[in-house]
Parts: sequence; C-alpha cells; structure tokens
Amino acid sequence: MDSLAALALATEMPKPELLNRPPQNRNDYIVTRKMVKHILGIGLYQNIVLFTSLFAGEYFILEPVEKWRYDRKESKYVYPGRLENWSGEPLYAKHEKDGASRHMTWVFTLFVIMQIFNMICSKKLNDEWNIFAGV
Repeated sequence: MDSLAALALATEMPKPELLNRPPQNRNDYIVTRKMVKHILGIGLYQNIVLFTSLFAGEYFILEPVEKWRYDRKESKYVYPGRLENWSGEPLYAKHEKDGASRHMTWVFTLFVIMQIFNMICSKKLNDEWNIFAGV
C-alpha cells in the first residue's frame, strides 16, 4: 500500500520554497513532533471510523439488493459480517445458501479510501489546509 505513496513522493518536483527553509540540525529526529501528531490523529480517526462501520454497520450501511438485507422486508441495511450475533447465536444459520455479507467488503473499501486520502494528506507537513495544492 505504501509503494505508490513512496513513488509519488519520490517523483515530486522540487519547489523553490524549500530553499527558504533553514537547514536541519544533525541531532534532530527524523520523525518530528508534528509528524507524530499527524500519525496519531489520523490513526485515531481511522480506527474510530472503521470500528464504527465494523461493529455498527448493519444499522447505517444501506443495501440496495433486497436478498442481502438484514431483515429482508423491514430493513434497508446490510447483513452483518460477523459469524455470531451479540448474544452468541449464529447469524448465518438462516442465510447459508445466500453466501456471506457485503459488510466486510464495504469496511475494506472504506479503509482503502481513507488510506488514499492519508497518502494525499501526507505531502503536507506544515499543517496546510489546501491538501490538493500542486496536485
């Protein structure tokens, strides 16, 4: 997942404003405090979003195909991707012939989209608001 991001950063054209920056001290850390703030912030954000969609996705992820819905007639939401219900009862006992849910695919797609957004945001180290400048 990081190879395309590394390639994008390695092939980016140098900017003249880089020459206005003071030189780095040889004792400075490679990972600065600001970078740690960004890493922890995006990590916390991604964990909250992914765990919310993983554990509560059957309550807000819409499913357009009726046969894949949770309660078929009453609900418009995706069938849970878990093997067991919260009470320990198997979820797939009544839906074995239909196959697995598309819930986990949705969660994985959300993860990939957030990683692509993280790759774009990683180019801005000085808290710039316009992340698409120079794209």
